[in-house]
Amino acid sequence: MKQVKLRIVSDDGVEATISTDPSQDGAEDYYVIVSVDGLIKDQKIYGIDPVQSFALGLTLIEDLTTGKRICDDDQASATPSASWRIEVTED
Repeated sequence: MKQVKLRIVSDDGVEATISTDPSQDGAEDYYVIVSVDGLIKDQKIYGIDPVQSFALGLTLIEDLTTGKRICDDDQASATPSASWRIEVTED
């Protein structure tokens, strides 16, 4: 499996990263590595296959960044997350 690394970026900078790891932690122990700015750093998220581990990692990022991305004060105003983007990195 080829390594894939994505970063989630807002106007304030990198908010989170997720990367696959071509290695495994044993028989059929697939994982991704997730970091969320100010909350977790290089946390391994396991799944039964590479797709599940990636989906679980993205769900964790979604859950931990919801407060920064979704504005609860005024639902009619623009959502702050509109300026967030996903970038593929090579490092």
